[in-house]
Amino acid sequence: MNDASTILAARYGDKVPPHTPLKYKNTSSIETNVDEGKKAQPVELPAEIDALRGHRSLTEPPSHYFAKGCKVGRWEEQTLKFLAKLAKVEQMAERVAQKLRIEVSRYIYQQIWRGVNVERWADMAAETGRHRAKYFAWWCKRECTAV
Repeated sequence: MNDASTILAARYGDKVPPHTPLKYKNTSSIETNVDEGKKAQPVELPAEIDALRGHRSLTEPPSHYFAKGCKVGRWEEQTLKFLAKLAKVEQMAERVAQKLRIEVSRYIYQQIWRGVNVERWADMAAETGRHRAKYFAWWCKRECTAV
């Protein structure tokens, strides 16, 4: 069986132009723009930049940062913190929904994650009697815009 690359090379090989080198020379380098009569002097860097350059050589390569962030111990620690926070958010959403006598909705979750004082506004809205969900949304929106 013939390979696709051999068939295509046989069919179209003569039509492909050969690789041509660049037609111009790049003369934007600092070294090439120095006059022949003047001697190029080295650029002196401030002490702060030298200190940073020395510090950079002591730090680890960037690939190590990803490895540190994904270590098993750190991964478990961060995941457990997130799951604990998620459990608290779910409990709070259920309490708010019970106060408003509605089902837990996406809007309640959004307000909790934004840090809105949802339990306070659920109590205020529950006192009104009618249109509890609308009053709850109004109070939450008012707190978000007041900040």
